Amino acid sequence: MISEGGKVTASVKELAQYSMLLTEAIFELLAEKGLLTGVEVKERVQKLKAETTINFRWLQ
Repeated sequence: MISEGGKVTASVKELAQYSMLLTEAIFELLAEKGLLTGVEVKERVQKLKAETTINFRWLQ
């Protein structure tokens, strides 16, 4: 959303949804072009999760 003064504002939920949809679109396009598979994506997600040190309060 654009508020007064021309600043772009969005809620955390809106940003998360946009990020999820953008990521999914990229994965689908790469899969359609035969550049990766769903298995490769899942493996990479698991690898990144294992390497990530971010701790979210609501996940603890």
